[in-house]
Amino acid sequence: MNIKKVYGLSLTNKTIYRYMKLHGIQSIIRKKRKRYSKVSHHRIPNLIKRNFKASRPNEKWSIDVTYIHTTQGVEYLCAIKDMYDKSIIAYNSSDYNDNHLVLTTIKKALFKTKYKDRKSLIIHSDQGHQFTSNEYKKHLEKNGITHSVSNRGSCADNVPIESWFSALKTECIYLHKRINRFIAKQLIKEYVCFYNTKRYQEQLKELTPIQYRMLALA
Repeated sequence: MNIKKVYGLSLTNKTIYRYMKLHGIQSIIRKKRKRYSKVSHHRIPNLIKRNFKASRPNEKWSIDVTYIHTTQGVEYLCAIKDMYDKSIIAYNSSDYNDNHLVLTTIKKALFKTKYKDRKSLIIHSDQGHQFTSNEYKKHLEKNGITHSVSNRGSCADNVPIESWFSALKTECIYLHKRINRFIAKQLIKEYVCFYNTKRYQEQLKELTPIQYRMLALA
């Protein structure tokens, strides 16, 4: 929550921390993931090279798959994040970590985005089998999307979507114990809505991802 935005109060971080201690409130801290050094290049080029800044919406997208443990097995989640405004463009979850999961997610993203608004789009991923498959490559080519992948063994090359997965799990999923697939899907849906429309971000000039996006598309 952004206190200044919601309540009109301007407080220093130290003041907020002192009040949190008085009322027994503790913030959720995400553990930093180990960064791996570059090992080797895949034949598909890394066009991002850890430059996660974009000058407009739909210039650079970050895509990946993560897993969520449920009482009914693993629920795989694929999501696409726009590097310009940090918004989640599309997501989809499934019992299976396969091409269908990834391609369905991309189709959802393209359905929401007009072609004229995504010219010269680069979509970046790691070297997972779905993202280097011929089916995936052909789908990107068909839709005029430039293919980019991380260096081998370097998760730091795809930080944008990885950081969002971390936030989703820390701020939402891990707060609930023994969830089934239905609840997992509901939690994901609710968090995406919260993140896109209600989670103010300092890097976005104290706006939500959707608010920042709309300014650029207006």
